[in-house]
Amino acid sequence: MTNILPRDRAELIIAEHAAGKTVPQIAAEYGHSPQTVRSYALGHRAPGEFTAREDSFAPFAAYCRRRLEDDPHLRAMPLLAEITGLGFPGTGKTFYRALERHEISPHPCPDCHVARISGYALRPPEQMPRPFRLAVPLSPVGGETMASFLRRLADANRTTLDALLGILHPWFSIRNQWHDDRWQHDKLAPWAGEAAESLAAACGSTALALKKALPAFGENREQPARAVTACRLCSAAQRIQQPVPAHLPACRRVCLRHGIWLSAHGTPQFSVRDCPDILDAERRARRLLRRCTAEQLLYLSMQPPSQAGERSWKRRATTLIASNPRSASESSSQEMFLAAAYPDAITVAQASVKAPGEQSSLAGTSPTHR
Repeated sequence: MTNILPRDRAELIIAEHAAGKTVPQIAAEYGHSPQTVRSYALGHRAPGEFTAREDSFAPFAAYCRRRLEDDPHLRAMPLLAEITGLGFPGTGKTFYRALERHEISPHPCPDCHVARISGYALRPPEQMPRPFRLAVPLSPVGGETMASFLRRLADANRTTLDALLGILHPWFSIRNQWHDDRWQHDKLAPWAGEAAESLAAACGSTALALKKALPAFGENREQPARAVTACRLCSAAQRIQQPVPAHLPACRRVCLRHGIWLSAHGTPQFSVRDCPDILDAERRARRLLRRCTAEQLLYLSMQPPSQAGERSWKRRATTLIASNPRSASESSSQEMFLAAAYPDAITVAQASVKAPGEQSSLAGTSPTHR
C-alpha cells in the first residue's frame, strides 16, 4: 500500500510553507490532511517518492494463523478481541480488510454450517421431560466436547443418541445440531443451567462438575482454547478406548501427569518423558500465566529462538524420535518439531515478561510463523 501526492502538488505545498503559510492554512487550501501536508513541508517525505504505509496488522498475522490452526471454530470477533488486547490499534473494518489482505480465513472448520436458532422452541418448564438416572453412570473427561460425551453415555447404556436426547432437556437437541462445541447462542445461554441439571440427573454426576468439564456449557468461554485429543492415558484410566475430542486451554501443551504431548485433534500423541526440559517448560508456562494473559504468552512464545536454542532443539528432536514408535514420528513429525522447540519458546516468553509490578509491553516484537 502506498500514499503519495502528485509531484507538482507536493512542490507547491513546500513552496507555500517556505513562503510563510502555516500547515493548517495549506491543508485547508489544498484539501489534504494536516499530517500529509506536514510530512512534505518538514521534509519527511520527498515529492514523487512512494512511501509505504505501515501495516499495523502485520505483527499479529502469525498469531492469528496460529490461533486458527489451534481452534478452527474461532470466529472473527473473538479473534479481534484477542489481538486488540495485544495492542492491535485497528477497528473491525480494518481487521476484516487485513484478514483478506493476508489471506486469513476465520472459522476455517470445513465441517461447520451456519448455526441457526430459528425453527427450534424450548418448551415451558411443565412440559419438559423429567430425566431419570441411567443404569450406567458416566463422567466426562476434562474439556470433552458435548457430542463426544453424549455419544459415550448413549453407548455405555446401550441406547441410541436420539433416545438419549429424548429424555434430556431440549437444550441438548438444539446444541446437537451444531458442530461448533463452544459457540453459545444468546437465546440458549439462559437455559444452560437447567440443561446441566438435566444431564447431571441422567449421568450420575453434578451440574457443577459438568459445567467445569464440558466447555459447551459456556464456562471460561472467553479464554483461548485449542481443539485437541484428550490425553490418551488419562482417557485409558477412565476405561475409554477411543480418542476423546476436547477443547483445552490454548497454552496447555503437555499432560504433566503422564508426560504426553497434546497434539492437535486427529494427530497421534507421543511421549515427552525422555525430555524433562519439555516437562519443565510446561510448568514454567503455567506459572507465567500468573504474570501475563494467555494471549500474551502465546504471542511471546512465537518469537524465534537463539542460536543456542537451535542446537537444543535438534537434540530434543533426536531424543523424541528415538524414544517413540516409528509410526508416531512419521505421522506426528510437525508436532514433534513443535515439542522440541517448546522449551526455547517458553524461555523467550519468560525473558519478555517483566517482573510483577512492571508494565509489560509487546512493542517491537514480531512473531514469525513457523
